[in-house]
Amino acid sequence: MNQKELEQITQWIKEATTKPNADENIQLILKLASNSITQDKVENLVKPTNPDTKSFITHFTKKEIAKMSKTFKKEFIANGLAAHVLKRQNSKNAFIFEIRYRRNGYHIHVSGATLEKAKERFIQETMPDQIQKHRRQDYKGEPSSFMRIANEWLEFKKDKLNERTHKNYVSYCKRYIFPAIGDMRITTVKTIDVNNIMTKAEGRVYEDLRVIFNSIFKYAIASGILTYNPMVLIPFKRAERNTRRALTYDEQKTLVERLNSPEFEEYKHTFLILLYFGLRPCELEDAHFEGDFLIARNAKRKNGKIEYKKIPICRQAREQLNLDEPIVFPHRTDVLNRIFKRIMNNEEITQYYLRHTFATVCQQYVRPDIVDIWMGDSSERLVGRVYTHFPDKFMKSEMNKVVFEF
Repeated sequence: MNQKELEQITQWIKEATTKPNADENIQLILKLASNSITQDKVENLVKPTNPDTKSFITHFTKKEIAKMSKTFKKEFIANGLAAHVLKRQNSKNAFIFEIRYRRNGYHIHVSGATLEKAKERFIQETMPDQIQKHRRQDYKGEPSSFMRIANEWLEFKKDKLNERTHKNYVSYCKRYIFPAIGDMRITTVKTIDVNNIMTKAEGRVYEDLRVIFNSIFKYAIASGILTYNPMVLIPFKRAERNTRRALTYDEQKTLVERLNSPEFEEYKHTFLILLYFGLRPCELEDAHFEGDFLIARNAKRKNGKIEYKKIPICRQAREQLNLDEPIVFPHRTDVLNRIFKRIMNNEEITQYYLRHTFATVCQQYVRPDIVDIWMGDSSERLVGRVYTHFPDKFMKSEMNKVVFEF
């Protein structure tokens, strides 16, 4: 074996230490080279380039890693509770110990004056509040890992789902799924693994997680990676929906009075728009006034379809709103909902009551199919969905009939 071949083997071994099953890969490389490598060349291979530097593997006990992040602990145990150590001379009479761990997207590097101190810092950096800063943000898992396939599916669905829905799915994957099974090969994920995640979820989160899991496994089947769907035995449980209603006359009056008070005046514009136009809270984000209409993107459209609704401005809205003021989405929907409960001084009433109020009031004065258009709902009749196109003048005249009496 010549020097060039030796250097090639050295490079292979260095690369193998960063891959899963490193020990097995290194043994295979050395076995293949054993027929031609000599003792002196082996010594050159393992000898550090700096004579004052020593390299070795240190192992941790399960007691030592008790404080580690649950996700990282599982990964660390699976890889033998071992990390790479470099002992370097720091000064004439002192040494420094560096511990490095580079596997499955984690890149951790700490040092200490003693091995015990370095191990202590390593454990500290792997605790729940620190571990994520040591994980590469662009890491998507091994080629056949659940995380890799899930990210492929999320990319595939990016332009086919509503933007907000897609963001929610990405968030659910990162919060609930990837920490538990993200690094597992998708072919080894069993129904019990999925069930362990699903049993911790409730309500709408359970519904969404089931959709995500089922879709990812179907994507894997369509890609020829899986031959079965582990979701077959996971039941669908529809979350209970809170029954909502329209605000009463007195409640509408209370709302307007409270919004005119100094305490809640900054939210007047937001909540009155929800009342007078029946928008979903998330639709505020892209809404704007244009002439005699409010234009908003319809949030409830499948397959990422972009569609806008055009709602005439009613008389009360003209009187109480500054139509030159831009429409803003001041907070996340859940935060906005808590503020609305404070305004109404009632924990049972939510901001979604405003959409019900708009629909109820409008249907007292105009035809239901007209209200469906303003609400952004598709008419059940083919003639309504395909052949009906009302002119702006007619729509404005219909909205002029609507009166919010309070």
